[in-house]
Amino acid sequence: MSSPQDYREPLDAARLTEELPSFNGPWTAIEIVPQTGSTNTDLLEWAARGLPEGVVLVAEEQTAGRGRMGRSWVSPPGAALTFSVLLRPEALPPARRPWLPLVAGIGTVTSIRMLTGLEAELKWPNDVLIGGRKVAGILAEAAGNAIVVGIGVNVSTTLEELTPGPGGLPPTSLLAEGVPVHRDLLLIEILRSLGQWYKTMAAEPDPQRIGLLAQYHKLSATVGRGVRVELPGGQSISGLATGIDADGQLLVEADGGMYQIAAGDVIHVRLAATGGRTVLYGDFGRRAVAPCPHEQGSDAGAG
Repeated sequence: MSSPQDYREPLDAARLTEELPSFNGPWTAIEIVPQTGSTNTDLLEWAARGLPEGVVLVAEEQTAGRGRMGRSWVSPPGAALTFSVLLRPEALPPARRPWLPLVAGIGTVTSIRMLTGLEAELKWPNDVLIGGRKVAGILAEAAGNAIVVGIGVNVSTTLEELTPGPGGLPPTSLLAEGVPVHRDLLLIEILRSLGQWYKTMAAEPDPQRIGLLAQYHKLSATVGRGVRVELPGGQSISGLATGIDADGQLLVEADGGMYQIAAGDVIHVRLAATGGRTVLYGDFGRRAVAPCPHEQGSDAGAG
């Protein structure tokens, strides 16, 4: 039987750098540090000083990893794959840039599926689930014209080391699911997928035309489910998640109307019918909230 330590060896910086040209993306350099507070915080600071697009920062250990709303996330050294990428998506219209963390989620899910055979799924906006348990999270933050996307995947974290996050979803890891992988393999596959989608979007930003919308729907655990969405400002809405629109917003059908959710915490629920209608909380228009300009991601820390 495999030991967790078998999958906690330091990442192979030489191998990753050698394979970088084959990753099919904007990647220019991979930096690996033994420990940092947050890879997202570090890259945001570097971006503000003019660091060009394409740098990937990986940490063997994060001591102050962050998720949405300032939620914290930590993991034992070498147990998780924690990294951030720096993008400057000048070719993307601003309305399409919220797709960047969603694309990172697609890359994470497809890579986990390919390497492990596990049925990983996406919970909008960017939790990655296996059997309803959270295995990964993504966080995107902006600094000027730069966007930093952080990804955190529980790889060899044991059941004893896993702790429930503030979002309420039970945690898991690839080891806990019975199929651990080496982190360098997972990093390579995620960067390949994210890089390819990023190049495709830069050439054609219509998510429907390039198949991005269909791919997200295919991998989504949220679309087609009853949801309660906790919105900024304390409002909430309950209804049926019917899809994702061209700007990456969640479409929720509730109380006879269709709502576009740009930001919020999603909880999967069973719909409660009241006279044939879903329950709706809050008082707001058809566009529920404007997207937060500095943050979009999951409540599992990623950077």
